[in-house]
Amino acid sequence: MRKLLESDSLIQVNLIASYLQSNGITTKILNEHQDAIRSVISFNKPIHPELWVHPEQFETAAKLVGRYQHEQELNDSLSENEWPCKKCKEYNPENFMSCWSCGNSK
Repeated sequence: MRKLLESDSLIQVNLIASYLQSNGITTKILNEHQDAIRSVISFNKPIHPELWVHPEQFETAAKLVGRYQHEQELNDSLSENEWPCKKCKEYNPENFMSCWSCGNSK
């Protein structure tokens, strides 16, 4: 196995692992339950979750991660069309005429 990435977000690592698995890449997550534990070598550095793949699939996996990140950036740019509610400050999709959370009008 070869380390593909490391992140302080276990959720992000799991999302990427699921994306890779759906594209036929075998993955393994290490340090999944140790993000709050400090390493033995350095008490100042936390241990983060790591995503590992088979060496033969590394290049393909790296390209897929790039595509995944690009898709996430596109989704994030779409959410920029949201509007904040003046009453509760919750963000709402552009096509909503009232806040989904409190019902206040746009």
